[in-house]
Amino acid sequence: MLVGIKTRERNEMSMPLVALCADEESLRNPEMLGLGGENLAAQSWLQLFSSAEQARCSLRNDTGIQEVWVASCDEVAPINLAAALKRDRRDRRVCMLSAQESGSLRSRASAAGIDASFTRQAFVERYALCKQIAMSASASAPVQPAFGGPALAGPAGASAVAPACAPAKGAQPAFAQLAYGGAQPQAQQQASAPAQGNSRGFLLPVVSGSGGAGKSAVALLAAYAAQRMGKSTLLLDFDLQFGDMAELAGVQHPLRIDEAIANPERLTGLQPQGNAPALLAAPLHIDAAEAVVAQAPALLETLRGRFDVIVANTGGAWAEQHAVLLERSSKALFLIDQRMSSVYACKRALDLCARCGIAVNPLLFVLNGCGKGAPLSSIDVSCVLKGAHVHELADGGADVEDMLAAHGIEELFDARNELVASIEQLLAEVIPGMQGSQPGEREGAGLPFLRGKKPRKRRRA
Repeated sequence: MLVGIKTRERNEMSMPLVALCADEESLRNPEMLGLGGENLAAQSWLQLFSSAEQARCSLRNDTGIQEVWVASCDEVAPINLAAALKRDRRDRRVCMLSAQESGSLRSRASAAGIDASFTRQAFVERYALCKQIAMSASASAPVQPAFGGPALAGPAGASAVAPACAPAKGAQPAFAQLAYGGAQPQAQQQASAPAQGNSRGFLLPVVSGSGGAGKSAVALLAAYAAQRMGKSTLLLDFDLQFGDMAELAGVQHPLRIDEAIANPERLTGLQPQGNAPALLAAPLHIDAAEAVVAQAPALLETLRGRFDVIVANTGGAWAEQHAVLLERSSKALFLIDQRMSSVYACKRALDLCARCGIAVNPLLFVLNGCGKGAPLSSIDVSCVLKGAHVHELADGGADVEDMLAAHGIEELFDARNELVASIEQLLAEVIPGMQGSQPGEREGAGLPFLRGKKPRKRRRA
């Protein structure tokens, strides 16, 4: 097996600046990668790997490698290897070669933090550019590097290749500074660009493995909580078939997702009102769901540029819209209720994510309805989920159902309902910069008939 090809001592040659991960056959026959006539093993600036395990072990602590290209692998799917290499070192560029550019692949790559997805032609152009810089560097007079070893200088008019050492704080490796021009797809240019206004919003979907876990109520209260805690918040009803956020929030004429997609200028009027978050409701007609999913990535990016926090409600049946949200989420609340069937549904959903290549690291497992006498605790659920951490949301009692039915959301917060308080605590832990309620704020006047009362137990069928 070809693993870690080119084992020459680094003091005898320029330290490799780029790593290429590809299966053994492709490394032996570079024409399969579009690099016909190239001798990959002879490139002093290129480190080769065919083993995913060897690549991770070698590259994890190697500060000399500025960029990694993942074409294929003998052991795992390329996107999984690319995602793992990015997790190992966030400060290094990781790029992936894809034979066919697809929206799904771009979404998965973006969710994993992969910096670029190359078509074959783009990869060939990138290879040629890096080779040209390395050859120019080797022919130039070296300067003394900061940490020993030969320094590499770039050609006139191009960014210089940094010396083989860790880059200065705040500085980008030279290869990362190079303009891609037409070599990088536009979508990937946007994905790999520094975070600016269009990526500041914290996207927080609320999902579950089955219906009845309380997604709608938790999503609604979480959006109100985030708005009351000082964040400009949008409640996005992404249950595209049966979403009822508008009805729960008591909004009679909401802007709907399909309307916003058809007329983007209408988003300018989408604003929170006092303690109430802005609302983008589900389509009025079920048959609009497919068209919404196709346009959802662009819509989500626009919304993240307008709001600090986006809380997204979802449907009970998993479909493509779940993948769209999870692949772009900052964190996601995976809600589990007090039924064992809900726990097992969670496991099945996780298996589905694994088969579809959807990253599950943003998921936060949350057990709803916790309290004295509840059938399940977070420890019980954690054991089933093989030790995963499980957060708890308190049982708010029947008061939650009563007040939501009467559109009394503000009253629930004023009364310091236990479910509301636990949602606020969870958001303060999850969302950066979120400030929890002050002690004085937790002692509101509340509802006269709720003041001083403990929440009633939820009626169970």
